[in-house]
Amino acid sequence: MGRQNSSRRNFLKTAAVAAAAGLGGRPAEAEAKPAAPCEECGSIWERPPKQQGNNLNLIVIVSDTFRHDNLSCYGRKWLENLETPNLDRFAKESIVFEDAYPEGMPTIVIRRTLYTGRRVIPCYYFRQHEPVQLPGWHPLYNEDQSLSETLYEAGYITALISDLPHQQRPGENFHRGFRVYQWIRGQEFDFYGTAPHRLPDVSDMVSAEYLARFPGLQGFLSQYKANRNLWKQDGESLAEIVARTGIRWLKSNFDQRPFYLHIEMFDPHEPWDPPERFLEKYWRGPYTPSFIEPPYATVPLADKIQQRFRANYAGEASCVDYWIGEVLDTIKQYGLLENSIVVFTSDHGAMLGEHGQFLKGPDKLRGQVTHVPLIMRVPDHQFAGKKVPGFVQTHDVMPTLLHLLGLKPPPRVTGSNLWPLVTGETRSIRDYVVHTYGWVGCARNEQWSYTEVWKPEARQGKFRVSPGAPSTFYKPQLYNLEKDPGEMTDVAEQYPDVCRKMSSMMKEYIASGEGLTFGSFNQKPSLSTGEVYVKQSH
Repeated sequence: MGRQNSSRRNFLKTAAVAAAAGLGGRPAEAEAKPAAPCEECGSIWERPPKQQGNNLNLIVIVSDTFRHDNLSCYGRKWLENLETPNLDRFAKESIVFEDAYPEGMPTIVIRRTLYTGRRVIPCYYFRQHEPVQLPGWHPLYNEDQSLSETLYEAGYITALISDLPHQQRPGENFHRGFRVYQWIRGQEFDFYGTAPHRLPDVSDMVSAEYLARFPGLQGFLSQYKANRNLWKQDGESLAEIVARTGIRWLKSNFDQRPFYLHIEMFDPHEPWDPPERFLEKYWRGPYTPSFIEPPYATVPLADKIQQRFRANYAGEASCVDYWIGEVLDTIKQYGLLENSIVVFTSDHGAMLGEHGQFLKGPDKLRGQVTHVPLIMRVPDHQFAGKKVPGFVQTHDVMPTLLHLLGLKPPPRVTGSNLWPLVTGETRSIRDYVVHTYGWVGCARNEQWSYTEVWKPEARQGKFRVSPGAPSTFYKPQLYNLEKDPGEMTDVAEQYPDVCRKMSSMMKEYIASGEGLTFGSFNQKPSLSTGEVYVKQSH
């Protein structure tokens, strides 16, 4: 097989990329503003203001693709015997936001809101020098003022530890404002290990029948095997390596108050390849093939394969919980719980067989994917165990944390401070939320969840649900959350008036961001000299 066919995007993610970046036909390059003369392009980055807060430390832990119902604080777990004891215990000591949702999706788009406190809808499409091509998937704008930059100016030591492969690719800039950053290499299709020209035997990972259905998968598994051969020398999982790196940093810097430590743990993002000691909690069958990579396409799968996918994910979730528990134990050991804000959250979840689907995608904007855990622990056991209802979104995290640190957010922040929800001063921040994945959007209130194509130019396009499948027009979906909280039965045809109302809400929200969510990647020439810049930085 030619190497050009080995891209993972040719295997599984065509559904997400094609649907989100173009819905059939050409991607909407027009969304990126045309090139302008040098004197007209770019912007001036403004340094966040220097200020003095309360000097509490901040520790943020993000686990990618971690479903909210992995945790008992959100009610019944999706798997009754799923073991996540460390985060369950952490939640009992913390504030639990019950109704947290991202805005723009997926991974990198969500990090833009998390790191800057800014909404990103409507998203714009810019071609990238990397495999993922999605609206909103791009570096921070030059104008953006991030949480790390804000805390750096407030005198914090800032540190980022991440195995998120998308953050590490050339041209990305999510490490802006971090005084130190450490990349943990080897996730999914990261070009870390050297995959051989001749694609290896992968029968230990997939059956011949499965591989025949998705031939591009072999190239992805080849790269993943090469990566795993390297990182396995340092730990049982990349979650372990990330956690141990974070623990080493804490042990060396626990007394460097104030500090901001941000840990990005890509697991339990696929491939779902948990260490055997975690997998054996959920799987009693043969261990090969391992079926570590589910399809993004909605396709028929044998029950046994679906069961293995779910067992793999459960094992990954338990592995993540174990190693986050090690980090939390270190935080406690060094007395940091008394002078630190500690946060756990995720960017999104994943389908685990509901609707016959796995993973995420623009056609999967249901609670299994969009409802995320958001848990904050503050010193002195303040509001410990309190569950806070009401819609909140990822871009609300930054202004809330700055409030808890006694600092004001920079002027570009558009999210809301959630603390009045916690104290009871406010009962609601917003009546509904909107989230988009490419050109497909979802409007959600307490009763309904509605999805449709939000981009008018894309409405005439078609939605390809899997590689090689015929294109079909995207069909809006509506779910009655009061009667169907699991969002299993589409009732759009029964409630056309509700669909129109929810569609109007979505369009109104998206329109309110026009002109607000655009930015630039270039900086205008400045008359200031480097010497002046250096002086200003002290």
